[in-house]
Amino acid sequence: MLTPLTQTAIAVLYDIYTGDHPYRTTHSPVAPSCLIDLLARLETGGLIRRKNLPGTNLPAGDPLSSYELARPYSSISLLDVLETLGEHLNCNYPTREEMYYRYRSAAHRLGVINQMTRLYLSEIKLPDL
Repeated sequence: MLTPLTQTAIAVLYDIYTGDHPYRTTHSPVAPSCLIDLLARLETGGLIRRKNLPGTNLPAGDPLSSYELARPYSSISLLDVLETLGEHLNCNYPTREEMYYRYRSAAHRLGVINQMTRLYLSEIKLPDL
């Protein structure tokens, strides 16, 4: 159900959370260029931030050690990760008014499903995965 990118992001967040013991990313290797891009996306999305370390370059061996979670691991939801990565099932944003006008009762039902899906995804926290 989760794309490889989402699974990798969850593994990266877990490894940043655990600190010196990367585990999940070693079991599913990521190309360095993809990892740098993913870290940038997670940072832009507000899920991680750079540690205040001397120098500005990422360490060659372990770029994850330059980052820390921007908030507690247990408060990051699957919805947060999906929205940060732009990976969604068209249920990450509330239904627009134009849709209600055009499709009336069907749009109302879809809007309810949309909001319920968002609620369920927001309740799934990273420790649950």
